[in-house]
Amino acid sequence: MIETMMKIMQWVALNIMPFLCITFILNCVSLAKKIKKGDENTAKNTIWVTITFTLIMYSLISTAY
Repeated sequence: MIETMMKIMQWVALNIMPFLCITFILNCVSLAKKIKKGDENTAKNTIWVTITFTLIMYSLISTAY
């Protein structure tokens, strides 16, 4: 079970990582703009930043082992 999960995360790291990184950066920029303008509707961007950051870190850690 763990080996299968590691293979899945390696696949994610190799094939989906560029899209995760682009999504992360775009959401960070959008979040920074909303914070600068004083817009209080930042929940959606915060959730996406958290999800993409977690997937990026988890896939990098899983490929290291």
